[in-house]
Amino acid sequence: MRFLVEPVWSWPWIGVAAAAMLALVLLTYPPRVRSLPPRWRYTLIGLRLLTALVLIFAMLRPSIQIEETDKQHSEIAVLFDSSGSMNTPDGPGGLTRRESLLKTWQDNQSVLEALGKEIDLKLLDFAADLKPVVTPDKVADGKMTAIGKVLDELREQTRNDRLVGVLLLSDGAQRAGGEDDVDPLIAARRLSEERGVPINPVLFGTSELSTSGLDLSVEELILDQPVTFERKTVPVRMQVRLQGAAGKKVKVRLLMEDRTGKALGESGPLKPIPLSQDAKPFTELRTNENSVAMNVELSFIAEQPGDYKIAAEVVPEEGEIKLNNNLLETLVTVRKGGLRVAYFDTLRIEQKFLRELNDTAKIQLDTQFILGGQRGNPAALDPKLFEPGAYDVYLIGDLPADAFKVQGRDLLELLAARVREGAGLGMLGGSRNFGAGGYASSPLAELLPVRMSSTERLGPNDKTARNGIEHPLRMLPTRDGDRKYLMQLSTLQNDQTWRQLPEMSGANRLTPKSGAVEILAESEQQEPLLIVADTGKSRVLALGIDETWKWHLHGHAAEHQRFWQQVMLWLARKEFESDQPVWVRVEPRSFSPQSQVPIEMGAQDGQGNPIADAQYDVEVVTPDGKTEKVIPQRQPTGALAEFSKTSAPGDYWVRVNASKDGQALGISAMTRFVVDARDLELDNPSADPTLMSELAALTGGTVIPPENLTDFLNTLLKEGIPSEFKRTQRINLWDGWPLLLIFVGLMTLEWTLRKWKGLV
Repeated sequence: MRFLVEPVWSWPWIGVAAAAMLALVLLTYPPRVRSLPPRWRYTLIGLRLLTALVLIFAMLRPSIQIEETDKQHSEIAVLFDSSGSMNTPDGPGGLTRRESLLKTWQDNQSVLEALGKEIDLKLLDFAADLKPVVTPDKVADGKMTAIGKVLDELREQTRNDRLVGVLLLSDGAQRAGGEDDVDPLIAARRLSEERGVPINPVLFGTSELSTSGLDLSVEELILDQPVTFERKTVPVRMQVRLQGAAGKKVKVRLLMEDRTGKALGESGPLKPIPLSQDAKPFTELRTNENSVAMNVELSFIAEQPGDYKIAAEVVPEEGEIKLNNNLLETLVTVRKGGLRVAYFDTLRIEQKFLRELNDTAKIQLDTQFILGGQRGNPAALDPKLFEPGAYDVYLIGDLPADAFKVQGRDLLELLAARVREGAGLGMLGGSRNFGAGGYASSPLAELLPVRMSSTERLGPNDKTARNGIEHPLRMLPTRDGDRKYLMQLSTLQNDQTWRQLPEMSGANRLTPKSGAVEILAESEQQEPLLIVADTGKSRVLALGIDETWKWHLHGHAAEHQRFWQQVMLWLARKEFESDQPVWVRVEPRSFSPQSQVPIEMGAQDGQGNPIADAQYDVEVVTPDGKTEKVIPQRQPTGALAEFSKTSAPGDYWVRVNASKDGQALGISAMTRFVVDARDLELDNPSADPTLMSELAALTGGTVIPPENLTDFLNTLLKEGIPSEFKRTQRINLWDGWPLLLIFVGLMTLEWTLRKWKGLV
């Protein structure tokens, strides 16, 4: 035990403060009690001096340090992977990974017994959870490999143990879904930071499964137009993996649901799509490689309005190992009729590629050119363009507000009126629009979601805006934008898809008007690039870029068209079109097993306005026919719910009833989503040496080849593991309640005595 002092100031200053405090008491206090008898006078002076000494004691900040010896045994956790992928026979001599693991463990029994005398070995099997074992056996039947979750469980279970290391015997691949899919690197970092524990992986298996037999699978399915219009060609992209198919001819095709005679809540059979002049529903692949992933693009024609299931299938071959991964499904919404868009711009590259929307979806894009971005041909703007009902959406490109003044009439007043009635409005990037184009003082100022100033307006001789972003940038979804329909370019890898798009040379600098608007996209420097808002019945959008044509020219035409189609549909409120009083939607429409599925719902009146305070009853019918109740959370414009019981593959039907004050608001709304027929564990049983290396590097551990495990264990024995640890405890004497109680007690006693003697 040691007595320590850590004064609040340096020792000279402490001496000065203490002397000043004592001098103050001795010089000022005795005259105040001179009328008292000596015994009472000395008592009061003594109490006041003791109070000063307590304060001086506190300034010294004394403490007691106690050292204790902890003789608790140290512990190493040994984690044995018992998931299904450990049955893959890619070990030496055709052994499975689990058999190789058991053989390695058995071959090291002598050194393990010696190590066990020095340290406790905590043996645990794991797949989705940890399971204590005395001796690992051959059983490896886990349905998933949740390495991240398991490391979190280990951290919690050993919180009171002296854990000094982890041996992770596994193929190293994280294969989990839903709440079990915890990032292994984050979990490892938590374990390392809290416990200082290294993870030492022992890798079993290979990342190249060339000996695993024939297996054909569809790994990814992307609909560029998940919402489209009847009798239009819909492109479908997919990635297929051919394993053990060298020299074989493989057929890939599209299947479409036949809903003839089927009611809502009933799924129809999938049937092959016949070949037609404007669609390519199947193709044949051939490869000389034994293991290869190939990108395939097919297409089909949506003939009838409705919701249909679309599937991509690699036709099974004789001798395939697994058949449940040959087919992947999603849903497409086919609308009846399209929408009309009026697009105002000058002659520039961006408008050329925007006009291709007329070919890829049933969107009528009427382009109105104004030469030079000024009022070079004002007569070309017909006021009839702004009549009620003429267009669903209006887009303004690189044009100043004055371009809309015709014969003394400001057509922007008519446009503002149409927007207030429900038409969508978007302003695209450019050098002569927004504040630079004089829109701050135009009728659109209060509608656009950005802040503009009349001081930004360009003069007659100015060529470019004064406040632009003048460095290369890439448009990326914000955290909120990544969940919005408007920014969905890929169901499975949305952020990665955006990051693959080419950079642009600059952008308009956009400032949100208020907290009521949403920033859906920004640059990597977090500069807002896409700001949206709901303004009454309509939607408005401000886009700070004008070089999306670069996406098209650099091999991303599909992403370009999908983004702009979603812009038009969103502005027109037709991305989830419904004229029923009650609506429900799920986006995206297909999920992996164990996923959390978001369900959005709402109710509206005859004018399309949200009905506040509606109550919702939500149920989901699972593929096996069971009905599960879901509790929604109320939102300003409806309600949100989340459904997590998605382990079974197939169609899930969502039914929503809405009521207010006990009265039903309309008929039930229904939609569905699809859970893929996927085996998380066995669809791709490849080992993941990269993850194992990252876990070791992150925690200060070492990747150990199975054949080197003996050397690693002998090194532990040779270097030794300390069985005793010094534990230091410090007890502060100056900041607890005892010292405060003494101080208050002395002051109270001194005051009481003075009160008694009539000095107060």
